[in-house]
Amino acid sequence: MTRFIVSSAVLVLLCTIVCAQPPATSSPAAESSPDLTIPLTLADCLAIVWQRHPDVTIARAGAVAARANVRAQTSQRYPHLTAGWNVRESKSGSSAVGANSARSTQRDAQLSLTYTIYQTGRSTRIARARNSARASEYSIANTRRTLTYDLTSAYYDLLAARRYARVAMRAVADAQRHLQLVQARINAGLVPRADIFPIQVEVAGARLDAIRAETDIKVATAALRALLGLPPATTFSLADTLPEHEAPPELEELMALADQQRPDLAQQHLSVRAAALALKSAQDEAGIKWEAGASADYGRHTGTTSDSWQLRLGAEYPLFDAGATAAGVTAARADAQSAQFRLDALQLDIQRQVEQAFHRGHQAAAAIDAAVAARLNAQNNLAAAEAKYTEGLAIIIEVTDAQLALLKAELAEIQARYDSAIAYAALDSATATNIPNVAGDQQ
Repeated sequence: MTRFIVSSAVLVLLCTIVCAQPPATSSPAAESSPDLTIPLTLADCLAIVWQRHPDVTIARAGAVAARANVRAQTSQRYPHLTAGWNVRESKSGSSAVGANSARSTQRDAQLSLTYTIYQTGRSTRIARARNSARASEYSIANTRRTLTYDLTSAYYDLLAARRYARVAMRAVADAQRHLQLVQARINAGLVPRADIFPIQVEVAGARLDAIRAETDIKVATAALRALLGLPPATTFSLADTLPEHEAPPELEELMALADQQRPDLAQQHLSVRAAALALKSAQDEAGIKWEAGASADYGRHTGTTSDSWQLRLGAEYPLFDAGATAAGVTAARADAQSAQFRLDALQLDIQRQVEQAFHRGHQAAAAIDAAVAARLNAQNNLAAAEAKYTEGLAIIIEVTDAQLALLKAELAEIQARYDSAIAYAALDSATATNIPNVAGDQQ
């Protein structure tokens, strides 16, 4: 009886140790509400999107599952200890008159230790799980990369839309001023009443442009709000600043950076390796499968103590399975080839992204200089046309044409500046640079 009590104490101690092991992962910190009372910078918006966007949560959950799978696969290399206890109460009796019924109670407590010393394909499965876990970490980084570009584009689109709206509202005010100017000259009898018609068209067009600009603001706000994970009615403001960018390196250097830093490229390299390991595992299944193991049991069964142990060594070979094993090898080989082709396609796509962003960045820089010169020239032309019309040396069409040219020049300058910012963001995304890590994400 003493031996049973001691064994039970050992069993309780082992269960306590196992239950006290820390969990494989900890739950993420609760989300904090962003402070929307101050204008949000681009960095503020990125912090919000990394915290709240579902794609980040999905990528992190995938990494947690992949790490857990590594732990599960690696555990097959170590002994497994299990404990069991049960009580069975039974009753038996005869149907004869006066016969007595018999009751019995059986109690069983057992401690079992099993250890698989060797198993064909086990190391391959563990290596494949580790590759998948590393790939899932790169998936988090790639999610950040794509969200960074999407957020940056949406951020600058909204800023550009708001600047467009300011220009459009100023164009409405200018058109109203021109209307007053023409009306005064008509009332003075200096110009014919027909001069009012082009100005009325200018006023109507300016008001329509203002309405379109306000609509563009609402559309851009909805896109940015969705990326930030904010409710539809949430209002916020942005810090209207444009970053200063240095001239990018040469194209060859950018290509090298992309090869070194793109997380999706590293992830696909790991996918190729995982597919190769899956092929090896399928080939192992098609050959002789060896297994060696040991086990030991100690138990107490209704007052009787027993213990046993055994060593085992075995081999298995599929003589006939209607082609299932061969089909598995064929499918795994095709998957390995597809993984390699996906890697080749991704490398070509990255090359395209880097080249396009590089050339668009240079184009945007040149467009800014041209747009500034065009705006200054349009401002001078409008001032000259207004002065000439006031003195009766020009017709009203010259004024409206000059006003339209200035509006186009101002919009072109806004477009060029934000195109440049988005082009640099595309170049950063294509080369996976200037994308900070997030606390809690493992690389």
